Amino acid sequence: MDLHWQLLTFIVCLQLLRSAGFILQPEVRKCSYGHIDKLLRIRCYDLDLKEVPQNLKTSVEVLDLSHNRIRRLKTSSFQRYTDIKFLMLYDNMILSVEVGTFESLTSLQEIDLSNNGLTTIPLELFQLPRLRNLYIDSNELTSLNLQALEKPIRAPLEYLNVAGCELQELPDLGILPKLWQLNASMNPLENFRIDSLANMCHLQVIDLTKSQLSQCGCQQVTNHLMMLGASPKFVPVCLEALDNRVCPLPYNRTIHSPTFASCQTTLQFAETRSFWLFGAGCFGGVCFVLLIVIFCVIHCRRKRAQRRKRNAQKRKPFVISPRNAINNRQPEDEPLHCDTARK
Repeated sequence: MDLHWQLLTFIVCLQLLRSAGFILQPEVRKCSYGHIDKLLRIRCYDLDLKEVPQNLKTSVEVLDLSHNRIRRLKTSSFQRYTDIKFLMLYDNMILSVEVGTFESLTSLQEIDLSNNGLTTIPLELFQLPRLRNLYIDSNELTSLNLQALEKPIRAPLEYLNVAGCELQELPDLGILPKLWQLNASMNPLENFRIDSLANMCHLQVIDLTKSQLSQCGCQQVTNHLMMLGASPKFVPVCLEALDNRVCPLPYNRTIHSPTFASCQTTLQFAETRSFWLFGAGCFGGVCFVLLIVIFCVIHCRRKRAQRRKRNAQKRKPFVISPRNAINNRQPEDEPLHCDTARK
């Protein structure tokens, strides 16, 4: 019995000390809320999370889940957060992604899946209508299988990072008319083919540093970029100039190929479509403003006419008095007599 009371006394004293602040309680870390460029941002950085939390605001637009312990992404992971535009998932050691996980993120513009354990790229990412930037570097994409990829892809990719993935060749994503920067550094690229660049007619920067490009491949890429007017700054330095008989410059497989021409046509069509959509939007906006102005003018005129009509109805009409007609000898300076009409 004494032991029971001693234990109870100890617990009470411990609670009193903790409430008084003498014993530090472990800090409970939670996701922080804020705004960046008027976008709602939720930062769940380094919180030891094992799955995507489901108690966040559904209107989140920038979601940072990096540096956690998420191993698997499920179809239900992001179904509540369809407004996400920027998604950070790097450094989680993600090993698998269920089909349909990203399908609902139709507003997604950028996703960072770098520093994980992925062996393939979720193909549904390439069908998102607004995805511009994709970071998939530092994954295990050694045997990348894209045979099931539907081409041309729907995503308007502008930046692609596949650095440090042990790739033997550049991934074949079909025509990428808007891609202007590709980072494929720190990959062996032993099976690199120069005609793989024909899909990227808008390419301005390609990073191939710390790759194992052959001297011929290096020379071919450098010449291809120079023909495009792009910078070969991040292409390995060619130690020697090879003769065309040893290393031909197959422009018929790059800038003179049907693939390159198709890429340019797609890009021009997209630019023309954007121009006409912009023009149609401006024309529609001007017409809408004019309609509002015309409506306001007509409405104001109608209001004034109704007000004049109401005022006229309130006034009592006057008639000339019969005495003026009888009294013919009335002096000229004497005012006329008026009678108020009676109803």
